[in-house]
Amino acid sequence: MAIPLFSSPARIASAFHKLYYRSQNWARNTYLGYPILQCPFDLQVYQQIIFAVRPRFIIQTGVARGGSVLFMATLLDLIGADPGAVVIGIDIRLSRKAREITHPRVRLVKGGSTDAATLSAVESFLPAAGGMVSLDSDHSAGHVLDELRLYRKYVAVGSYLVAEDTNVNGHPVLPDFGPGPFEAVDQFVREDPRFVRDDEVWRQNLFSFHQHGWLKRTS
Repeated sequence: MAIPLFSSPARIASAFHKLYYRSQNWARNTYLGYPILQCPFDLQVYQQIIFAVRPRFIIQTGVARGGSVLFMATLLDLIGADPGAVVIGIDIRLSRKAREITHPRVRLVKGGSTDAATLSAVESFLPAAGGMVSLDSDHSAGHVLDELRLYRKYVAVGSYLVAEDTNVNGHPVLPDFGPGPFEAVDQFVREDPRFVRDDEVWRQNLFSFHQHGWLKRTS
């Protein structure tokens, strides 16, 4: 990919974002032996937020092979979170690798993230009100919007509701993806003024796979 000599920093960052995403090198990352499908920049942002917010629980829709839920659980250990603080991972199909996780904070729920039975199971694990949520399941705009509307109630004031992979559909990768997380977030923040995009948390790294999807609850 040729970049003009005097390109702006934003244009260079976008070009690298596309190059790195297409390389799929990020999909080869592991955490303590478990595949973790995340850009390392975003893992750093999660670390900063979890340390600052100290959530009573973390909910993640979309477990894949378990690296992200294990990462978050060990961060709760490192910050000295209450022993009752948990990470709840939800997936319509729980992989064999994810089911191997034995960390005492991890709870796994098999089911569709928007199903009433799934939400009931999630609530049975919640130790207290007010946590953090990360959405990484079906990335179609309609599904993500449904998740945003359903899971916002679990987010504490000052904490985060993260819509992952807002970079697809040309923001700036996979331009033919169709409406996805970015479009869902755009509609959601217009509906619910309690949540605002916190772009400062990722801009220090110049780009994020979830850019504009880090939503902070302000009231």
